[in-house]
Amino acid sequence: MDFFRFKTSSPAGDLISFLAGMKQVYEDTGRKAIVYQRLGMVGLSHENSIHPFGNEQNEPIAMNKYMFDMLRPLLISQEYVEDFVGYDGQEFEFDLDMIRRERFCNQPHGSLNRWFFYVFPQMACDLSKKWLDIVPTAHDKIIINFTQRHRNYLITYFFLKNYQDRIIFAGLKEERDLFCNQWGLDIPHLEVTNFLELTQKIAGCKFYMGCQSFCFQLAEATKTPRILEIFPMMPNVIPVGDKAYDFYTQTDVEYRFEKLAK
Repeated sequence: MDFFRFKTSSPAGDLISFLAGMKQVYEDTGRKAIVYQRLGMVGLSHENSIHPFGNEQNEPIAMNKYMFDMLRPLLISQEYVEDFVGYDGQEFEFDLDMIRRERFCNQPHGSLNRWFFYVFPQMACDLSKKWLDIVPTAHDKIIINFTQRHRNYLITYFFLKNYQDRIIFAGLKEERDLFCNQWGLDIPHLEVTNFLELTQKIAGCKFYMGCQSFCFQLAEATKTPRILEIFPMMPNVIPVGDKAYDFYTQTDVEYRFEKLAK
């Protein structure tokens, strides 16, 4: 079988959004994707942004070897992905770095999940349909994830105290500890061996809530019922589909959460 080869230097969340277009190309042509990932590239950042991974100069790194290894089982589990390997000068047909470089795609405005539409129109697709095909790990927990980036700091989460026995926190343990300490919560940390397992847990949960992050892209790609805390400075993650909600205000988040928690 002939393949289409995609090169990217993007962080994990952006890569998950690109998979929707790769799936569309596969459905249209029958050609699977080989994804070449550049590691250790310095990422773009807004002022005062906090990144969990950096280089020796304390610059933010888009993707390191740890993230690559965690992602690989998820990507190669998809029918339309033939392989996910490190980039070392291989030839390719789709340079996804053009989205952040040579071509206009309205960034940082509009929907991040649509940016590649404007550079590679053959990747345009219906974002209301799931593009990660996963066998869910069914459970009755509510999964949340809040990073230190892309946050709405006007929102408080003391209201989760009434639900904390039903919630589990995905992401870094440091993120979990900071969130729980800030809001006086005792929520367990979800531990996984790789991001395929994480995606299965998210796809099988009662619903998901979080900020604009990699974990939210997993919820979006699996069309898990989800609630998004919008980052007012850069609202470029836009949920699409059934039971897909976003919010700016305290009233809105509490209403959405209580409705889905019933």
